[in-house]
Amino acid sequence: MITGENGTQDISVPEADSSRDTMRRVGDFLFRYRSYTPIPLALVLVWQAEVKFPAVLWGLVLIIGGELIRLSAVRSFGRGVRTRRVGAHQLVTWDLYAHVRNPLYTGNLLLWTGAVLFAGGQYLPWLLGVAVVFFLLQYALIVSVEEATLLELFGETYAEYRQTVPRVIPRLRSSRKATGAAVNVAESASHSWYYAFGHERSTLMAIAAIITLALVSTYLKA
Repeated sequence: MITGENGTQDISVPEADSSRDTMRRVGDFLFRYRSYTPIPLALVLVWQAEVKFPAVLWGLVLIIGGELIRLSAVRSFGRGVRTRRVGAHQLVTWDLYAHVRNPLYTGNLLLWTGAVLFAGGQYLPWLLGVAVVFFLLQYALIVSVEEATLLELFGETYAEYRQTVPRVIPRLRSSRKATGAAVNVAESASHSWYYAFGHERSTLMAIAAIITLALVSTYLKA
């Protein structure tokens, strides 16, 4: 609380701090439970599924593309880098992370958009809009908290990385500034595709479950 020249008390700063704290708590919550928040969407997709061409083909393309992005990201950051809470043990700026700062979220957005298209159904346009808006809002809150935390942890290094690498939409050319300072670290941190597939086992099982249940639901409606 700040007292002005006229003797009045300005509470704008505490209110701003309170707002930031609230946003941080929401972002922390969404980050921690980000694997579970899409479950209601998945249930609705399966319940109303009517798998049809050509939407199913576009859905498969997006699902495969999204999962390939996730696998590449997991292979990039390697073991011991990812955390259950917002933060990181080291700043990953090599491989796929030299093209986009949040490849896992980009992959998830493609995955769930693909799942909606694959399932189809009479509510397809509505569910597609809900999925895109939901994930954009969720990841916007999560990323805002992540970026503030990474800036505190890595300072100028992260600030420079954030300026040179896009947030969600990948670019073809990698950032030399992002990769050049991390070559030695990348060599020790990168893992094989075998490791990436093992790490992504639960995601792959979830994808397989949604596809299978959508097909079963469609068959039962026939």
